[in-house]
Amino acid sequence: MKTRRLEDGSVLYFDTGGMIQAHDLKRGVLLHARRGIMSEGFVPIVKADCERQIRDAGRCVLMVDGLDVKMHTTEFREQMTNWFRDNESAVVHMLVRSPMVQMALNVANLVMGSSRAKTYLSVSEWEAAGRREIASFTRRPLVVPADLAT
Repeated sequence: MKTRRLEDGSVLYFDTGGMIQAHDLKRGVLLHARRGIMSEGFVPIVKADCERQIRDAGRCVLMVDGLDVKMHTTEFREQMTNWFRDNESAVVHMLVRSPMVQMALNVANLVMGSSRAKTYLSVSEWEAAGRREIASFTRRPLVVPADLAT
């Protein structure tokens, strides 16, 4: 896993299969713009970001722009579902392209015994959920530095 701090203050995490651009919006709110395959290697990054928010703000609202995600591996899904199940002050709002991904998060809610994983097929509905947390919230598509673009 490689890491790069970008000019806007966000952090880009990447490996051969995927990328996360992490924006710390403060007050317990994170924005993760994702691309490619979310594998087990990204789990410690997501957990650390969320745990820092819980420690600093008493909560974690993870806003995930998943429009460019190809897949979440089984290991990623299982570990993150377990983490969210064990951390009741954390919620995730995920923007997705696929109704199949939406169904998978509904299954995760069943496993967690709650509805803290919310999915959106509409950018405007997802942004509205973010604005309920931070008034200036807006989608920030992942920025790939020129030297990493393929």
